[in-house]
Amino acid sequence: MPDYAAMEILPADLAEHRAVKAWRQVCPEWFEPERIEVLKLKRKSAVYRLTGNGAEHSPVIAKRCPAATASLERMIYEEFLPRLSVPALRCFGFLPEAGGEFCWLFIEDAGVNRYSPSNNEHRALAARWLGSLHRVALPDGLRAALPERGPDHYLQRLRDSTTRLRRRFDNPELPAHEVDLLRGVVAWCEKVEAHWSEAEEFLRALPRRLVHGDFVIKNLRLRDGENGPVLLVYDFERAGCGVPATDLAQLVGKCVSPSLEVYRAALASDDAPLDERDLQRLANFGNVLRLVDKIYWEALTRQGETYEFLLKPLAVLRMYEPQLAAALRAVNWSDHD
Repeated sequence: MPDYAAMEILPADLAEHRAVKAWRQVCPEWFEPERIEVLKLKRKSAVYRLTGNGAEHSPVIAKRCPAATASLERMIYEEFLPRLSVPALRCFGFLPEAGGEFCWLFIEDAGVNRYSPSNNEHRALAARWLGSLHRVALPDGLRAALPERGPDHYLQRLRDSTTRLRRRFDNPELPAHEVDLLRGVVAWCEKVEAHWSEAEEFLRALPRRLVHGDFVIKNLRLRDGENGPVLLVYDFERAGCGVPATDLAQLVGKCVSPSLEVYRAALASDDAPLDERDLQRLANFGNVLRLVDKIYWEALTRQGETYEFLLKPLAVLRMYEPQLAAALRAVNWSDHD
């Protein structure tokens, strides 16, 4: 894990830190901070834990991100999550920066108890949380604000990735075995696109709901509740309106892998619940779409072309090689079909 705290030098007077100054504009009565933890630090975003503030001295998460992202997350926390029948984190405030390009979002701290996909109780909690999320229709205002996360979104990402990866075939910096890796990933993308109409037909027949879009281990925490542990979910940066396939992805990378059996039971009272076969098919398509996302981020968000710069994305793609093949087999799109 990278040492994020080492990437930013905190001021001697913590009250002078940008996150603290922003929080004080939202909560003027707040007292002096005791500690600031740097949880994430990137060029266009940062996340801090401010300890010694908030109700009853509980920590507050201060998130700086692009204004469009912050506005959308704020709507989800304030207008949608309170409609669910499961616990949800509170949003304490929202502050645009001067210039309007970035905003601060202040969220209740979810704690440090991590989720484990190897724990069946955790997987059941995740399935019930998703069931609650996916049973609620989107209000019109939020639906209009959410980005598209339907089949067209993923098809475009698939094609963009294929184009970018092909351009790197002739990169003189890359050894032959790395070019072979890229060719293999492109072949996988081409196989998925050749069968795309099958996935599209299945997905378009299902109700459109709020999709988290990055339902992975790092975005979940467990907290003790009156009747046992409860699940808390955060980081809705990639949320959108679509079919919840990726949220149900199983055993791909660091996905949550919610229990499909428990999820189906959570939807059992709906008018047209998915049967066991269709739910497994939805999760299998979710694996494919999740891998499309992963390839996209490694292919298009890494702008350098030197071998040293490409070592990390190449290593990630190599790690996903066996999962690419397994995802095709699960939907009967492999070479033997």
